[in-house]
Amino acid sequence: MKTSVPHLMILEDISTLIAHSQDLQETLKNIVTIVAGRMETEVCSLYLYDRQKNRLTLCATMGLDQESVGKVSMGVNEGLTGLVIERMSPVMVVDALAHPRYKYFPETGEERFHSFLGVPLIERRNPLGVLVVQTSRRREFSRDEIRLLKTISAQVSSIMIQARLLDTLKDKERERKEYHKRMVDALRKLRSYEGRRRERVERGAGHKWRGRLPGLSVAPGFGRGTAYVLKPRLDLSSVKKERARNRTREMERFRAAVERGIEQISNFKQRMTNLISREEGALFDVQRMILEDPAILEQVEGKIRKEGYTAEYAVSSTFEQHLNSIAQIEDEYLREKAADVKDVAQRLLENLSGISEQRVNLPKEAILVADDISPADLTLLEGDHFRGIVLATGGVTSHASILAKSFEIPSVVAVDGLMDNVRQGDSLIVDGNSGVIYINPGHEVTREYERLEREYRAFNRELDGIRDFPAESQDGHRVALYANVGLLSDIAFAQLHGAQGIGLYRTEIPFLAHRDFPGEEEQYALYRRVVEGMGGKPVTIRTLDIGADKYPAYVRRATSEPNPFLGWRSVRISLDVTEIFKTQLRAVLRAGALGRVRLLIPMVSSLEEILKVKEILAEVKEDLTREEIPFDHQ
Repeated sequence: MKTSVPHLMILEDISTLIAHSQDLQETLKNIVTIVAGRMETEVCSLYLYDRQKNRLTLCATMGLDQESVGKVSMGVNEGLTGLVIERMSPVMVVDALAHPRYKYFPETGEERFHSFLGVPLIERRNPLGVLVVQTSRRREFSRDEIRLLKTISAQVSSIMIQARLLDTLKDKERERKEYHKRMVDALRKLRSYEGRRRERVERGAGHKWRGRLPGLSVAPGFGRGTAYVLKPRLDLSSVKKERARNRTREMERFRAAVERGIEQISNFKQRMTNLISREEGALFDVQRMILEDPAILEQVEGKIRKEGYTAEYAVSSTFEQHLNSIAQIEDEYLREKAADVKDVAQRLLENLSGISEQRVNLPKEAILVADDISPADLTLLEGDHFRGIVLATGGVTSHASILAKSFEIPSVVAVDGLMDNVRQGDSLIVDGNSGVIYINPGHEVTREYERLEREYRAFNRELDGIRDFPAESQDGHRVALYANVGLLSDIAFAQLHGAQGIGLYRTEIPFLAHRDFPGEEEQYALYRRVVEGMGGKPVTIRTLDIGADKYPAYVRRATSEPNPFLGWRSVRISLDVTEIFKTQLRAVLRAGALGRVRLLIPMVSSLEEILKVKEILAEVKEDLTREEIPFDHQ
């Protein structure tokens, strides 16, 4: 090899290949081509070691006959390549054909090559394979060349490890796909069966509609039971446009309804204290914020005091105006927040009408059916034995969906035609895995879902059985499995299902649920519960990651950005509104003193942002040190 060729050039070429590798076989072929070219050898070959068979197989070559790839195989007690594995150290021979360990493989065409240098591919002192270079000229390889090939072999070893890990993952993925295929086949049979009965049967004496309705899955699992249809609440559009006889009296009625609403929400939140986390309890605070919003209150009172309408019409017209505005928003997340606005309006109308809340005692094995359901509605449900939730409206980030996931109740939302087709007492099947419901299913459908439910439970039991086993590939490579969480209730599930830590804790929900920015102590208490809840396992906390479509009011007030949709999000918000950022960093660092906490900064796009974050982080650490407050110094 010419000494003018930098060794780093080969390593850089191989590193680039590894970083951009898509197909393993193509990558290995490119590696042997690069090594042969840079080291100026006529042959470079890779042999993969099979521990169970104790054999080496040619898996890539440059210089030997390509037809021999995958066909040439030898025991570790055969040939010079096997000698490398036996010694677990480099083997260099000037004239391989004269060596007693030489073994001739006619299909390779290697008889014209004399010099041989082979180095082992090693991982944790275990052999993975052999990297070989050969030349037709009899020659000795220099120390530098041997050292370089050893360095290259270390990088190639990492690819071999990836290959074996991928094989293991492919096996697991194949098992998952087979299970999924069985599920899909079963659903196809069910759809075919129901398709023969799509004609709607008029509901008469002894007749029930039978069919299938698709929706959106928000909580997995299967639920079979009897429909319990919640009565629809007062409709805003049904309120008559009437003038008030006594404007002062109407103002008093409206203010009393607001005060009653605030009291109700506080009571709802208190009832749920033992069932949901404090963070999820903030969902109730959103409705309280709407009830106390000065702009909305002023608008309603203006319709009463200045325009002379009844409190009922003032409420319905004001809130309908806001709901129509929200409906024009393209962002799905914000559209789902319309449920809070509508729920507050209905609550005010019920309070004005004197309708009192009644607790609902669900029958055994009930499937809850409603147009929509608020967190407050859930607090009025007694009995923990209902088998599923089906809603005509909603989305994956709606409050009902969040709480359904927390309670692990199979749930399907956004079911078109639900309230027109389901009646009280109908037999229902809720498929939370596929996002469909079956109404009054026949025996064939019921039997099929009984089988699917048994398989699903058996599958979960199988997962429970291996929950505490170490996650590792067949060659002993350990893989860490972390949970992705956004609610405190998710932590219990992460522990239950064997997560080795939290790979991502999203801090957006408590930010979005508050009218004002959560203070340091409030955030510290939250992060402390997360860290302590994981019992010493690592926790990665991501700082505020919101886009322009989800800015809380306190962030909007803090910026003069003319068009926030043009990139003003995530780390840019944190760097521009530094007081908010510093407060969160202080809370995270303090929580880090209680366990293994890592900090994740989202959407970093430049070195300048990294340096600015490090500068602010250093300032926060200096402040905490000066104040003698314990924190994570790392």
